[in-house]
Order: sequence, then C-alpha cells, then structure tokens
Amino acid sequence: MRAVLGWGLLSVLAVPAAAPAQDVTQDVTTVRTESFPRPPYSGATYYVYERAGRTICTKLAVCNKFDQCETTYVQGAFRAPEDTATGEPYGTTPATPIAPASLAKHVCLTRFGLVRR
Repeated sequence: MRAVLGWGLLSVLAVPAAAPAQDVTQDVTTVRTESFPRPPYSGATYYVYERAGRTICTKLAVCNKFDQCETTYVQGAFRAPEDTATGEPYGTTPATPIAPASLAKHVCLTRFGLVRR
C-alpha cells in the first residue's frame, strides 16, 4: 500500500499486485518438420503437430524423385523404424503456430478429432 497526500487529505491507494499471466500457449497448435533420406532417391518428411509441448499427431510423407508421395497419418508421436535407425534428421524446421481459422484444413488434426470442422 502506498500513502498519497493530495488536497490536504491523506488517502490510501491500494496498488494491486499484477495478476499472473495466463499461459495461452496451452491452446496453440504448432507444426514442425523433420526430413530423412530414403534410398534410392527418395525422402521422408514428418509433419509433427504439437500442443502444450506434446505431440498430438504425425503426418509422414514419403516421396520419390518424381514427387510421387505416399502419406500416412498417425495419432501421437511416430517415427518409422528405418528413420529411427538413420538417427537425427538431416533437415528440420522450427515449430510454427497454426492460425485457429486454419486448423480444420489439416487432415492430421481432423482425422483424429483433434479439431472441429
């Protein structure tokens, strides 16, 4: 509390403590990628969807040199055995927030009921 003298009267002002900031990152869904080589002449790209620091869905796209791709969706964290054996990915992107209006456009999220359409 702080005392303030004004107009000849003593008044007491209560200075409220700052309210704790609400953690809005709990509701934010992000996506990041991890890339792995796949012989011969192909590659695997994982699209890792996360919310509140936890992987909620993984999209795997395996594409050949002609850009013909096979796509797999898995609820939660996933990495194929051949990519686990490779070790660390050769390419990654940072986690990027997905705008709430765009969430329904991501098949990985809608397929498992992680967002409403």
